[in-house]
Amino acid sequence: MADDEQVEDIRKKRLESRKMEEQLRMSLRMALDEQAYARLVNVAVANKELYLTAAKNALMAYKRMGRKIKDAELLTLLRAIKEQTETKTTITFHKK
Repeated sequence: MADDEQVEDIRKKRLESRKMEEQLRMSLRMALDEQAYARLVNVAVANKELYLTAAKNALMAYKRMGRKIKDAELLTLLRAIKEQTETKTTITFHKK
């Protein structure tokens, strides 16, 4: 009995997650031109965290500008996000 309830909860969560993803995709289609949307979908495959951050920022920029975001603008946005989140590693060697 408890297993059935757990399975049903998992199904509900997956369905809810799919609905949210579909809603995000529809919003992004409205906010981005075709090339920018294609680029962001490719980013989603490669790096889900970067995709979610870029999607949020792109939707905010769309709302602020009142027009579709072009591919060059999205690329600038992606580079800015990447620079902010990327940590730089430095290695120093000490000679004896």
